[in-house]
Amino acid sequence: MTASSRGYWTVWTATLLFFVAFYTLLVPLPLYLAGVGLPDWLVGVVMGAFGVASLFSRPLAGLLSDRWDRRYIMLIGAAALFVGAAGVSLTAFPPLLFVLRLLQAVGYVAFTTAGTALVSDLAAPEERAARLAFFGIAANVAMTIVPAAVSAFLDRLTIPGALTLAGLLAALGGALALFVPSLRTPVNGPQPAWRELLRPPAVLLLPMAASWLLGLGFGAYLQFVPLLAERRGLGPAGLIYSVYGVSIILTRLVTGRRLDQGDRVPILRAAFLILAAGLAIFALAYSMPLLLVAAACVAAGGGILHPAFIAIHVERMAPAERGRAVGFFYLGFDLGVGLGAWVLSPILQTFGLTGMYLFAAVATAAGVFLVHRVALRVQAAPATG
Repeated sequence: MTASSRGYWTVWTATLLFFVAFYTLLVPLPLYLAGVGLPDWLVGVVMGAFGVASLFSRPLAGLLSDRWDRRYIMLIGAAALFVGAAGVSLTAFPPLLFVLRLLQAVGYVAFTTAGTALVSDLAAPEERAARLAFFGIAANVAMTIVPAAVSAFLDRLTIPGALTLAGLLAALGGALALFVPSLRTPVNGPQPAWRELLRPPAVLLLPMAASWLLGLGFGAYLQFVPLLAERRGLGPAGLIYSVYGVSIILTRLVTGRRLDQGDRVPILRAAFLILAAGLAIFALAYSMPLLLVAAACVAAGGGILHPAFIAIHVERMAPAERGRAVGFFYLGFDLGVGLGAWVLSPILQTFGLTGMYLFAAVATAAGVFLVHRVALRVQAAPATG
């Protein structure tokens, strides 16, 4: 095994540990906030701090990942999640809980941005998309298994114990990242002002727009499926998420190498259409088997588009700016999830779940018209900082 391959698997394992930590928080955190007496609206405020912080810190995390050693940014991210998770059970003071949630978000953003950039460094150009696709499986495995496992064992583990365990696992993932060899690309020449570096370069605007559409479709699935299953009397949504997790892992395994071979346009167009089809099935489904088919379609479309768009962002930037490239991909994607929810909510209010999911399907299908220009393999721009 080469040093590059060992480094890749070390980052993969560190990321798996980090996401196990992150998803360990999913069940106990809202239960803790409610248990210490916070009203529902304040629980929502504290939990919502994550989305706001992650959105605004993405470009900065990308920039810092280029300026400093990417491994140290991962360590800082792990430390932030450690404090943000383990510290929760030590307080019931709402402002402090809000700050701890912000730390969780900053840790998540720093670790995932730097880790993805580091994997891009470790992968040869001809296999970068495939490596990124398989790298994403670490998060998918954790999402598929951990929340259900924590729910099953929460009585024995206890809520404070689960919060502490999340912090310790995050710390372990950060420490493991230090064993990866440093592959920093030196930055030469004068460095522009930070304000310029935090602004998306023109070459990334179309890929970010396509990533926004992906985020909107994924957000419609992730945030509204429990409501859909409940209102249509189809039982708990847990099985839907499990099918999604298994399906996206299989998709990444099967299609990852194809993203590095020849013209990407056909497979990316097909992926947008599959994602849109899944959302349309959600709109019209009144049985659990159809909901599971819809979840598998959303997973298949997203499992292709997500690593492909990361690779496209990275290819359009210089090696010294891969952190920025990853950060701007996630900025577009996160904006799709967050602002997409704001766009979809009034449609849900007016036209119900059927209308909302049909709108999301049509909007996502529009990605087909962006693919040709987005998927062009352009020469990376020279480093600007």
